[in-house]
Amino acid sequence: MTPRAITPGRGVALSVDLAYVDYRDIGVALVTYDNRGSAPESLSARAFDVPLSGRPSVAALASWLREMVETHDVRCLCIDGPLGWRSPDTDSPHCRLSERAVRAPGKTGLPPDGVKPRTYLGFTTFSIALFESFLTSADWALPGDPAAAPTARVVTESFPTAGWRALGLSPLMAKGRASVADVQDAAARLQSRTGITLEHVRTHDQLQAVVGGIAGAWWAAGLRERVQLAGDRPFRLDGSWREGYIMIPA
Repeated sequence: MTPRAITPGRGVALSVDLAYVDYRDIGVALVTYDNRGSAPESLSARAFDVPLSGRPSVAALASWLREMVETHDVRCLCIDGPLGWRSPDTDSPHCRLSERAVRAPGKTGLPPDGVKPRTYLGFTTFSIALFESFLTSADWALPGDPAAAPTARVVTESFPTAGWRALGLSPLMAKGRASVADVQDAAARLQSRTGITLEHVRTHDQLQAVVGGIAGAWWAAGLRERVQLAGDRPFRLDGSWREGYIMIPA
């Protein structure tokens, strides 16, 4: 896969509200920002169903995401899940600095199993492995990497709950408590606040993916002033990524 040149004034992000038990629980949205020519700037999102079934595998999901990236000329891939483990050298004893900054409920500690609550361990290891599958390629980089090639695509961690807050909106309630009407109401609030156009966005997971990808679309368009990187610089230690940024609207 060869990344194409960046298109000025346009940014495309593919956003994933990740799950690891069943593909049906994964929300995926293509979020596009456009401000080319004399037309007013626009923000749009289209949801996609993952065309796979059963329990997700890193290889199969990564392969389909790469196909989506190539087909839609995606510049930024946003994944709602941890990209690495905690550094042993920070003042945060139970979680990464990024998780502390955005008040994430899941806390990623030291490998191989330093996760709180313990029920997050399977999801955490799946997410870290998914990030690793992209970051083994020179075509991909983490945000803020000064050594990244100019044409490299960015893969970043997202956190929709923090995205809602940063946009000045109340976060969408937990999936288990949200009715169809709650999701529709939240979508209407998001449209009113941002002017975003939504296409095929029906489920809780898809709407969360939309919110998780807005900052990524702005980043891909070069609008860095609209984006916040919460956390600390990612680095490699003992064969795994540590710390890292969570990308949210500024």
